[in-house]
Amino acid sequence: MIKLVAVVRRKEDIGFEEFQHLWCEEHPQLVLQMPGVRRYSQNLAFEGRTRTWPLDGVAEVWFDDKRAVREAFASEAGAAATEHEKTFAGEVTWFLAEEIAYERGTEQ
Repeated sequence: MIKLVAVVRRKEDIGFEEFQHLWCEEHPQLVLQMPGVRRYSQNLAFEGRTRTWPLDGVAEVWFDDKRAVREAFASEAGAAATEHEKTFAGEVTWFLAEEIAYERGTEQ
């Protein structure tokens, strides 16, 4: 299994609450309609009171393989999710990754 990891920075002309609504409430419904998506998660940065973070969140989308990624984004649902992204994201940097997870107490 592989995942697409996307680092998201919101558009400069929208506030944090609007970004949170568009990304966390509307966008998952579109992503989960894409064929081949196994799981979708978001990591939303805390809104800073005294500090501005360099990004607003990180999304992870799990797929069986690279072919599934291509098919998902070539689909109508993929086009809709990509178009919706333009309403809240000013900059998105993404890459495909294989997760290597470590848990305490399971070291060899």
